[in-house]
Amino acid sequence: MIRSYLVLAMTGASLLLASFATGFPAAAEPRGSGGSWRGVHLLVSLGTLMAVLGIHSIVYTYFLATVKWAKEVSRAYDLPDWLAAQASRNKRRAFRFILGGMAAVAAAAWLGAAVDTRGPAYRPWHLAAAGFALGFNAVAFLIEYAGVVSHHRLLAELKGQADRVREGRYGPEPEPAPEAHA
Repeated sequence: MIRSYLVLAMTGASLLLASFATGFPAAAEPRGSGGSWRGVHLLVSLGTLMAVLGIHSIVYTYFLATVKWAKEVSRAYDLPDWLAAQASRNKRRAFRFILGGMAAVAAAAWLGAAVDTRGPAYRPWHLAAAGFALGFNAVAFLIEYAGVVSHHRLLAELKGQADRVREGRYGPEPEPAPEAHA
């Protein structure tokens, strides 16, 4: 998940930057049907919205699933309670940034739609929301990455302890039989 998340976060950050950058030439164009930058900004922004929501949703799902797994493994193998408690703390620490990043991008998109449909009076609000979304998501991606790395280490420790308990109860795992070649 660590390497995959790095790719996802860099993609999301790049799309946020591209969306922000295409907004300036789009804002300089007059309203009407001849604005090519407005169309580019709209498409890039919609793609960015979907990608960033998807990235945060993947991290959200990762923490939900692995915390549940950590609790079940801790209970099944009578492992110390601090392992499951730390997994829950990792999840709680990341959730406010996951949900905040999603809300920031959604607010920027909503205000962008207001600029497009209601007129330029919403333009400063859209610019402020887009700048906030860009900055907040950059920080959120960094904090989520630190949380994913920390969580990965915790899960490795949990798995190691569970493997030792299982080996103590049932003996070592049997070696796989060599495959016969035809």
